[in-house]
Amino acid sequence: MKKYLFIIVVLLSVLSCDAYWERQNMKNYESPFKGNWAAKYTGDKEGTFVLEVGNSGSIFGRRNTDDYLGGKVLETGALLGLTSPTTGFMIQGSLITNTGNWKMGELSGSWIIEKQ
Repeated sequence: MKKYLFIIVVLLSVLSCDAYWERQNMKNYESPFKGNWAAKYTGDKEGTFVLEVGNSGSIFGRRNTDDYLGGKVLETGALLGLTSPTTGFMIQGSLITNTGNWKMGELSGSWIIEKQ
C-alpha cells in the first residue's frame, strides 16, 4: 500500500511541476506578430484599419477613426474574433499572408495589411 501511495505522490508532484512550467511559458510568451499593423480594405466600402498586437497575441484595433476592434491572433497567424461590437465590422484572414476578407452586414470585401 505504501508503495502505491509513494507512486501517486511522485506522479502528482511531476504533474504539478509540469503545470507550473506551462504557466511560466504562457507568462513569457511573445507573439511573433507583436507590433503595429496598417491595412486598407476595399470592396462594397473602402477604408483603413490599424491593429496593435500585444505580447500575448491580443489585438486592439481601430477602423477609420471611430470604430474599435478587438480579437486575437493565433500562432498560425490566423485572426480570431476580430470584430467591432458597435458596427459588426468583422475581419478574417492571416497576418502571415497579410490578406483576408471583411464583412459588415450585407457589405463585404477584402483587405491587405503590412507591419509598420
